Amino acid sequence: MLDPIGPLPREVYWRRRALALGVILLAVAAAVWAAAVLVGTTRAPHPAPQAALPPPEPHAAPARPAAPPPPPPPCADQDLRIAAEPVRANNPAGEPIALRMVLTNASSTACVRDTDRMLREIVVSTADGTRYWSSSDCHVESTNEKPLLAPGASVRNEIRWTGVASTRDASPSQCAAERDTAPAGDYVVGARLDRLVSEPVPFRITG
Repeated sequence: MLDPIGPLPREVYWRRRALALGVILLAVAAAVWAAAVLVGTTRAPHPAPQAALPPPEPHAAPARPAAPPPPPPPCADQDLRIAAEPVRANNPAGEPIALRMVLTNASSTACVRDTDRMLREIVVSTADGTRYWSSSDCHVESTNEKPLLAPGASVRNEIRWTGVASTRDASPSQCAAERDTAPAGDYVVGARLDRLVSEPVPFRITG
């Protein structure tokens, strides 16, 4: 079956068969190579190795809230300056007269001072020093005032004096009764806060 049959010499037929077989083998090899290339290109690439993650940090303990600052200390008497002020130097007779107590923190530290109405007093005297009227003589009520005074800061308490006279330890009926009215002339006003006492300051009631 493998012997060549034909008019040509047997060598010719064998060479033709060998050439045909070589072409077939070459085609098969080319097909196998193409299939291998195709499989290699379609294969998914290997993922790149990931860098190792650092270990998780330990949870820090929650911060404690800061303690509130201590309250300011009470003002010492030696750290304060007290003064009396007539709002106007000259005041028409028969009109209310505005008078002030001024308290100033002369220290370098903020402090709190009790300025309750029961502790403060404004006193009007005549030019010769006779006590004529006091804000503490009638109807004094507690006010529970405790202002914070920064260094150099002042607090002012103002009253309006109607010009009438008053006496110490006056009864309610005496306070309600008709009283003398200050005549025109020279007067002085002073202020007191507990044990702090101001210098007297002059003012005038004009006719």
